[in-house]
Amino acid sequence: MTDQANGLEMAAQPAMAEMPFAVGDFPAGTVLASGNSWRNQSTNIDIYASEYKGHTWKFSSAMWRRAMDRILQMGIDVFGSHSFFGVFYSDQRDALHGQKLAHQESTDLKSWSSVIDDVAYLNYTARPGMTVISYIPPLEKWILVHEFPGGDSWSGAGYPVYYRLSGNPFEFRFAYGYQIVVDGIQPSSSPYVVWSPVGGVNGTIVVSDADNSSISTNRANGQPDQWEIHATPQPAAYSRSLHVFAKHPDHLMILGAAEFGQVEHLPLYLSIVSVTNTFRRPAGD
Repeated sequence: MTDQANGLEMAAQPAMAEMPFAVGDFPAGTVLASGNSWRNQSTNIDIYASEYKGHTWKFSSAMWRRAMDRILQMGIDVFGSHSFFGVFYSDQRDALHGQKLAHQESTDLKSWSSVIDDVAYLNYTARPGMTVISYIPPLEKWILVHEFPGGDSWSGAGYPVYYRLSGNPFEFRFAYGYQIVVDGIQPSSSPYVVWSPVGGVNGTIVVSDADNSSISTNRANGQPDQWEIHATPQPAAYSRSLHVFAKHPDHLMILGAAEFGQVEHLPLYLSIVSVTNTFRRPAGD
């Protein structure tokens, strides 16, 4: 996918989603992609669409464009709900916040709403970042995870992982934020979250973080005191991602490369583990 609008190339923070329903002139099955088209003079969040499963791409719209007087740090999450589509990102443009989590909405993928805050704290130096969202069917709610430098830390975690639950993915700003803590261990930095139907009547919420090779799991619909930590064979890495296979829901993929600041150029590599077997492996195994 190449930059068709700015002459700056698509340089960072890619995200993709396949639409399960039609939005505007775009039919169900359209693949959407977003990313940061930027260089020193500007930063832009652009939306591209493919009706051919990614073989060809067409520029759809610019969600926003801005001179680079306030750098945008993004872990863009793109998804839709009930014919709305949202793009979620970390935003440094607000003079009241060093960084906040925000999103913008669209009903046609051409025009976009004003910025809507998802997680923003009164303390300017608090810097929530890296939104990732997943749906929990038994609870009929969405979960948002993010890192929170400035959040409570008593274990040395620099970027403790927090989460919120909401019945509407566009209304996390009204939800309460909880921290994941298990036996004094605080997952930290660039979290990722998925849900698997395996693990009991509630299924299992699975969260990864950058500082640990283990994963955090919750089989009680996200109750704050019901988190567990389990070992995995996948090493710790910055911005590890997770995926549960629709046809094999007990299979959890963990994808990562290097730790933050690691100078070696490592390839992406992955592990596929059984969710059920992971419950038998306490952290440290």
